[in-house]
Amino acid sequence: MAPASPAHADLTTSSLPDGEHPLETRLDRLTQGINLSHWFAQSETYNPFHMENFISDDDLDLLGDLGFQHVRLPVDPALLMDLSNPESLNVEYLGYLDSALDRILERDLGVIVDLQANDEFKEYLARDDEFVDTFVQFAGTLAQHLSPRDPDFLFLEVLNEPSFNFFALEDVDPVKRWDWVQGEILGAFRSGAPEHTAIATGYDWSGIDGLRKITPVADPNVVYNFHFYEPMTFTHQGADWIDEHFNLVLDLPYPYNQVECDAVILRMTDEDLRHVAESYCDEQWNADKIKARIGLAAAWATEHNVRLTANEFGVYRNFVQEEDRVSWIYDVRTTLEEYDIGWAMWDYTGGFGLFDKVDEQRILNGSMVEALGLSMVDVALDTKGPEETEETEEVAILDPIVISPVESEETEESEETEEVAILDPIVISPVESEGTEESEETEESEETEEVAILDPIVIPPVEMENMEPVVIVNPEVIPPVMTDEGETARKIPEPSAIAGLVLLGVSGLGMKRRYCNG
Repeated sequence: MAPASPAHADLTTSSLPDGEHPLETRLDRLTQGINLSHWFAQSETYNPFHMENFISDDDLDLLGDLGFQHVRLPVDPALLMDLSNPESLNVEYLGYLDSALDRILERDLGVIVDLQANDEFKEYLARDDEFVDTFVQFAGTLAQHLSPRDPDFLFLEVLNEPSFNFFALEDVDPVKRWDWVQGEILGAFRSGAPEHTAIATGYDWSGIDGLRKITPVADPNVVYNFHFYEPMTFTHQGADWIDEHFNLVLDLPYPYNQVECDAVILRMTDEDLRHVAESYCDEQWNADKIKARIGLAAAWATEHNVRLTANEFGVYRNFVQEEDRVSWIYDVRTTLEEYDIGWAMWDYTGGFGLFDKVDEQRILNGSMVEALGLSMVDVALDTKGPEETEETEEVAILDPIVISPVESEETEESEETEEVAILDPIVISPVESEGTEESEETEESEETEEVAILDPIVIPPVEMENMEPVVIVNPEVIPPVMTDEGETARKIPEPSAIAGLVLLGVSGLGMKRRYCNG
């Protein structure tokens, strides 16, 4: 069994300035936050365009205008870590991270650098002492690199949802194992960044029950974190990355409403699905029940004289009534604030996000902004992300190039000429070789003869020089960081939800936990 105490630093103290404890002011920064998911973690690509443009300056300006105090930045360690030399960081991706942090901090937003490890990393941490030492060296190196940044604005999070209850060996106590691993990482943080506040969590997907079982470290400059997605049957209805039953359960109400529950259950023909819905409705979730659950975490914090933040909570938006989603968000947010617990919603633009997508624009959801207690602003952002832009460039030369009729000076002189204009655009197929030019010209003339016009005078399309389609070279794509085994890091599901809590509502079904892309 691994040693019971961290070896990298003395966690009975930290380098805190004299006078007022920094947490008294730093905790104000940990209120009103949001997760910037799918940027440095959980993305299908990490090429330069994505890294530099996924979150724009306009996005960050908007967050400040809305009244957010901080962002949580999930970072996949695989982007930065060299398993063979953990004290060396990947220079390229470190540059992208530094640039992102510069842009965030210059807007006076706090930022949590969250180590959002994939499942392989978590499994190795739960089972392999040698890998723990390697990861701890990496964590200390990263902390040292970030240490010059203002400790009142930058926070270091140990690990997202460690899930040791799932990955630990059968003969190992997952709570004790996580207490040791977390202590090691906290010790590395403290050695590398003595003044920065660290964020710790529980052993089982960062849930409340797992948090209440761990032993807090003696370091007073540590804040404890939990994630809240309860009840999962409501917050993840329609989600296809957890279990097939969640994918099929839709329209469950919040708060509890017996009439709506009966209507949902009546539509279900599958016995297992009906059991899931009945179990949820029997629990009668409302604001009081949410307050009771979060109150357990608050009581644990009071008992151990530590401070709390909940840096993930949210509802998957695609298959839930909007008013129910807004009610749940409001009840959770106000409860957290009542208990003086910091918070960060999951997430900004993903399936749990703040925006409605309408006609290729992201429209800020005013009801969600109000539920979060923020200041509404009038904004619409372009929905075309970096991946869509790249796909457009790649596909452009595969389809026929459409050239609209050219308006000459003569067509502007009289309305009559404009009425005679060709009704349909002329379609020119991509040039395949020099030998095809003749046949293309023939096809063009044939198409021109078939175009309807308003009088017998046929006006041919204006010929322009250099009309050959330009071959667009695909942008260079940098693949994800490879491990020594040559395997790419697996995607984290969206959201990084507490899958362990699934068992709370559906344990009687004997469901098998599975992982897939969100």
